[in-house]
Amino acid sequence: MIEMITPKLIILPFLAFAVTAALVPFVRNFATKVGAVAIPSARKIHKNITPSGGGLAIFAGFLVAALFFNRTSTEIIGFLIGGTIITGMGLLDDIFDLPPITKFFGQILAALVVIYSGVRIELVANPAGGGLLNLGFLSLPFTFLWIVGIANAINFIDGLDGLAAGVSGIAATTLAVVALLTGRYDTAVLGFTLAAAAFAFLPFNFSEKKKIFMGDAGSNFLGYSLAVISILGAVKVAAVFTMLVPILILAVPIFDTAFAIIRRLLAGKSPFVADNLHLHHRIMNRGYTHKQTTFIIYGISILLGVVAITSTQMSDSHAVMTFAGTVAVLIISAALLGLIKIEKVAH
Repeated sequence: MIEMITPKLIILPFLAFAVTAALVPFVRNFATKVGAVAIPSARKIHKNITPSGGGLAIFAGFLVAALFFNRTSTEIIGFLIGGTIITGMGLLDDIFDLPPITKFFGQILAALVVIYSGVRIELVANPAGGGLLNLGFLSLPFTFLWIVGIANAINFIDGLDGLAAGVSGIAATTLAVVALLTGRYDTAVLGFTLAAAAFAFLPFNFSEKKKIFMGDAGSNFLGYSLAVISILGAVKVAAVFTMLVPILILAVPIFDTAFAIIRRLLAGKSPFVADNLHLHHRIMNRGYTHKQTTFIIYGISILLGVVAITSTQMSDSHAVMTFAGTVAVLIISAALLGLIKIEKVAH
């Protein structure tokens, strides 16, 4: 892996970090002027009106670095066009509070653009008898659901200062390391670059005096980018744990979102109706502060990342068993934390 560490692997992430950090103050002023602000409410944790739309700086930092990538493949071009679409729609939502169906349309359009460019999940582990399963025509809906699903999953966990940006940065770093270990150098560059842009945003998100939220512009872009990068890299590894590695890496947002949907449906509610039973809410209810909760979830994400990286060096059977064991632990932990607690609709 050492011989694969070239200047591009260092310079582009540094460029993304610098551009993002430099742009955040300007984006903050812009957000205030155009009305992209988060208003406190009973469901939201923050107490003050706060500028939103900071994801625009994350996107810009990543985009500037990506322009020096020197890879003009249709996949990369489609990735960037889709990223522009989903960030733009997210920013409009931060300003105008768009209806959910309108936001969903932006996610659909971004996913279709990048799929059309050639980014597709074609192989998955065969649950019936080992080996790989070619999805064939199912590749398109499978890829679509993965991209839109991860975009929404990151959006769902964006409930505490630094949570979505930090978890996304950890996930992107892990995807990049896996890509290096499996010989996907270009994907590694994209992963580290995305991580750098996300981490550059954190000091502003944690700041008390100059706070800014990433908004839907940021959570949608980060989720979309993580989904696409995982397809470009880890999920193309020709092994039984194809598709399992990125699920482990993104397990926190995936399982939090899955439990939220199941919980709401069982309670007779719409899966899109927000509640206060997400992972970060349950941890805070045990007496931890906002920042402590955020760092606890960082720790969980890092641990899952280590498991994912380690699994790439295992035999196929051991990798599958590791995945199954990890999923079992996550489900049991979720039950203990009350993530699948059901609250019936009052009549």
